[in-house]
Amino acid sequence: MAATFEYNEDNGAQTGSPLKGTTRTTAVTQVNWKNIDDVASAYSSYPVSAGNNSYPKYQFGKLTGTFNQISAGLWAHTAGALQTGISLYGAVTSTYATPSTSATAGLSDISSITAIGSGSAVNFSTTGPEAASPTSSITAAGYTQYLVTQIRTTGSAPAGDNGNVTLTLRYNEN
Repeated sequence: MAATFEYNEDNGAQTGSPLKGTTRTTAVTQVNWKNIDDVASAYSSYPVSAGNNSYPKYQFGKLTGTFNQISAGLWAHTAGALQTGISLYGAVTSTYATPSTSATAGLSDISSITAIGSGSAVNFSTTGPEAASPTSSITAAGYTQYLVTQIRTTGSAPAGDNGNVTLTLRYNEN
């Protein structure tokens, strides 16, 4: 047997202890940075205008199925260039904060393409992406930490779609 993987996303005001979003959406198939904090709305209805930021996306992996161990998680922006005036910021974290269009604290500029082998380390937990003490491996169904991203623009950002970027999450399974 093998592990089954899906992306999930938290949205809304922070709640609980440890903090997580009030809404958790499963089986997410896109990132779509936009000017609203949700998964389902069309990004074309909530564009990020030049000089502004998107709401951050608090996405994470959910791993189920039968496996011996999941370990060695890495995450990076591995393909796709951004247009002038548009930057991609991101971080791997277990901390959730209520999303806003302000520059999200703790994110670094990840606009440049990075080989996945040099990506950011991702830890795992059997309780959720918000777990206070994630570990480098799990032996039962679980989650990655949050993979947080935000688009930030300057006044020189062009109108319209930016194009595609690839964010890669890699892990070992045995």
